[in-house]
Amino acid sequence: MNKEINKEINQVKLFLMDMDGTVYLGNNPIPGAFEALEYLRTHGRKICFLTNNSSRANITYRNKLKNVFNFTAGEDEVYTSAQATCMFLKNKHNGKKVFLLAPDDVKAEFEAFGIPLDDENPDIVVLAFDTTLTYDKLFKACKFIDQGKLYVATHPDNFCPDPVCNMPDIGGFIACIEKTLGVLPDVIVGKPYEEMAAAVQSKFGLKKEEIAMVGDRLYTDIKFGVNNGFKSILVLTGETDLKMLENSDIKPTVVLPSFGDVLKIID
Repeated sequence: MNKEINKEINQVKLFLMDMDGTVYLGNNPIPGAFEALEYLRTHGRKICFLTNNSSRANITYRNKLKNVFNFTAGEDEVYTSAQATCMFLKNKHNGKKVFLLAPDDVKAEFEAFGIPLDDENPDIVVLAFDTTLTYDKLFKACKFIDQGKLYVATHPDNFCPDPVCNMPDIGGFIACIEKTLGVLPDVIVGKPYEEMAAAVQSKFGLKKEEIAMVGDRLYTDIKFGVNNGFKSILVLTGETDLKMLENSDIKPTVVLPSFGDVLKIID
């Protein structure tokens, strides 16, 4: 590792952590990842699990981290694309009624943010990673979108990694709606888009060069860092391998075999 890269990573005050494929796979921790996070946190660096997965609320993620991995994360140490979407709606469409495709705990999170939910006459359709999706809900969303309602997706991921089989994610839902109506979302909030980056900077009050995005996906995690002026750390414990990286135009600041190896380049 060259000295210039070491210097860049040592400027980082906040490590934004992807979850699936970066610190765990399913219910299996990735060796060394949580130990590295604890070291960073106890040595003055901030951490925040920044996930595109909008199928769970903040508290649900924190409970999983505690109950499954024995890792205690504060409320500000988890931030989801659903929360960033709530901030987007509050800041740019305050008071507008939302038809939300999401599991119940995510719906409760939207309501806690003061987002008015309306299944009959909404102004906006928000597509989250709805693991309770039914045909009726999907068709209802299509009808509202076809009427010209603002169409917002929390993130663009094609699948959610799982040790058994990749799970269909919002990218598949977006493709279904596109095939049906010929339209794409008006706004996508999550990684790699600017709305998520702006929400993070506002939340933590840091300069871009003081933030690093850590993840296993080039087209969301690393592109998020590159597009928004953050440092980017690619780990090879999830989706991306070296051949994929070689064939991609998206280049991270640094590549690590796993996140535990960050301790080799942090003073």
